[in-house]
Amino acid sequence: MGAASRRLGRPELLAAVDAGARQAQREEVGIKAVLAAGLRGDGTYVDIGTNRGQVLREAVRIAPRGRHMAFEPIPALAAAVAHEFPDVDCRCKALGARPESAEFCYYRELDGWSGLRRRPEISDSRGKPELITVEVSTLDAELAGISPTVVKIDVEGAENAVLEGASEVLTRARPLIIFEHVYEAAALYGTQPGAPWDTLTELGYEIFSVTGDGPFGRSDFAAGGAVVNWLATPVASPASPTGD
Repeated sequence: MGAASRRLGRPELLAAVDAGARQAQREEVGIKAVLAAGLRGDGTYVDIGTNRGQVLREAVRIAPRGRHMAFEPIPALAAAVAHEFPDVDCRCKALGARPESAEFCYYRELDGWSGLRRRPEISDSRGKPELITVEVSTLDAELAGISPTVVKIDVEGAENAVLEGASEVLTRARPLIIFEHVYEAAALYGTQPGAPWDTLTELGYEIFSVTGDGPFGRSDFAAGGAVVNWLATPVASPASPTGD
């Protein structure tokens, strides 16, 4: 069914029989809805972990007059994104909590799983890993004077570090934040369960699933369930964490 779904370009066929595929399809629709509601034709979109521009493409379509930025540390992918989207400010960098030079695991056969940590479930024969050195910056440093409307973070477990390096921008601009978070990936970075919830709550955000469920308290967020992509929305003023 999976092969037929891909061959025919009909993801709904697999989603009809597979709960994981069904959840992924719901989240893809949710992300598009957040972009459509948030960008409104001329908003500023920031894509962290752009890969091949799958979500960036939607943002450019929805907000053709907007100022858009893309961060992709794999040189070949960054070059391809810059070529396809000449009006997007594409920067070949990873983002984190502090500026540094770091080793990055680039899976040549599974580039969407690449990151600053190796994934133990990806064998060398399956992923064809190549260790490269990348520049790591912070969102605060890169967006000085720029106020994003929507920020998307897909960094294979390093999302809390990205948020820690974005406190000035998030406090000043109050963008919507779409972020991928699966605890098993975040644990590779030493991230404790619920850490992104803590970071975002301290910055005055509420957490929903990107499909609209929530808001999530800390324990429910940490439990995760089937949710992969989350949405953080700014509240009127920062509030102290309440747990649940």
